[in-house]
Amino acid sequence: MRLRLPGAVVAAVLLAAATACSGGIAFQDRTSGGVDCSAGVKIGAPYPLSGVWAENGQNSLNGMLLAADEINAAGGIRALHGAKISIVSGDTSSDNPGQAKTVTENMLQGNDMSAVVGSYLSSMTLTTVIATETRKVPLLTQSFVDELTQKGYHYLFQIPPKASAFGTETMKAVAGVFAEQSRSLRTVAVAGSDDASTKAQSAGIVAGSQAQGLDVREQVTFPNGLSDATAVVSRLADARTDVIVLGGNVSDLSLIIRGLRSRGVTTPIATSGGGGALTPQFSAALGPAADGIMASAAWNADLKLPGVPEVAAAYQQKYGVFMPQEAGESWAAVHGLAQLMESGATCDPALIRQALVTTDFTEGPASAVPPGKVGFDGTGANKYIVPILVQWQGGALRTVYPPDAAAVAALPLGGGQGT
Repeated sequence: MRLRLPGAVVAAVLLAAATACSGGIAFQDRTSGGVDCSAGVKIGAPYPLSGVWAENGQNSLNGMLLAADEINAAGGIRALHGAKISIVSGDTSSDNPGQAKTVTENMLQGNDMSAVVGSYLSSMTLTTVIATETRKVPLLTQSFVDELTQKGYHYLFQIPPKASAFGTETMKAVAGVFAEQSRSLRTVAVAGSDDASTKAQSAGIVAGSQAQGLDVREQVTFPNGLSDATAVVSRLADARTDVIVLGGNVSDLSLIIRGLRSRGVTTPIATSGGGGALTPQFSAALGPAADGIMASAAWNADLKLPGVPEVAAAYQQKYGVFMPQEAGESWAAVHGLAQLMESGATCDPALIRQALVTTDFTEGPASAVPPGKVGFDGTGANKYIVPILVQWQGGALRTVYPPDAAAVAALPLGGGQGT
């Protein structure tokens, strides 16, 4: 069913479409180039729709579908005679990078895809990007891993912070919350799964902790898909630190956290950016034990940015849960692509890529990623992104840091075990 949109969202979409963005380009070629979009504009969505990361992949796809509904309900791409946006999805799997590449290649076979948004999980995006780069189709990604912007790709655009930066910023934010509550923060234990993104984030947490002058007493890497977390729990509990920072999928995180709490460990817990702790399923798995757990994020549903309150409410109504980070990033990405297609009167991938390189999104839903501005540097990294710290409170994720983005104050942190 098509969404009935609040007036504020429709106005934001129309404004984004009608105005050229700061730093953007005016296309000289007013045609669609080699892509025929007379029957509509296609945007690819290769995501893990099966396996341990399926919830996150589906969330990402849901965000894209909501953005397409909003844009289509507001008249489509009017500069292309009202062309409607359609989202073409495919299952990359959660554990087979080769499948991710094949799915994306198949998606691009018809030469009718204007752009791709995906693939959430970094290990999948590392092969998805090979397919999009070969076909010269822009790929906007929610993946964090640094490697994506280190290989000289020309069609890759990374929305969130790099994994290493995410780790550093996580520890700055955690230190900020500890300071607000007049708590001592001297020691940290770090544990994360062995997938590409989480390993990079864990390394960033260690580096960020050391930059804060913290003593990293324990570092644990565990296989993705734990059946028994006893060994991990023991090492973290025995470290007796002021904070524990975790990374991984919902199942692994909930297993570790339940194990810690069952041993009476009340140490504050944070997670390293993305992954299981930012999804509705995390709270469902842990219940009240989720309250107080912090997570670094690139987006949250309570941000006061253009279109976010309206789309967060629409997401809640449509899917019955709050709108998670990956859905918000995907939603903003589709709006950004639509804005460029509108201002350039084109659905040609090469021209869209050219505009992505030179455009700063400062208005409308395309800008609705912290701090309210999106733009990409020469490597494809988002040069403006500022991570936020969120905390589980009563079954909802609330933004608690930095102060200028916080929606609420952080809950009092649990007792630490540092000595």
